Amino acid sequence: MLVFFDDILNYNMSLSKHLGHIRVVFSTLCEHNLFLKHTKCSFAKRWVEYLGHFISKDGVAMDPAKIVAMQS
Repeated sequence: MLVFFDDILNYNMSLSKHLGHIRVVFSTLCEHNLFLKHTKCSFAKRWVEYLGHFISKDGVAMDPAKIVAMQS
């Protein structure tokens, strides 16, 4: 799990672990009267784009478009 300012990234190798961690996050947020904006939430994705990187089961990789932009 990664928490960065107002973002929470939960990544796991299995769906069951993913769901278990989501339950923990929801419980913790509720316990502290914190809320999520449902329009910013997505669950059980195979990969996500975050701050110019792609995060997947294979790890973290830079967005190829960003690499091309830096090279030009």
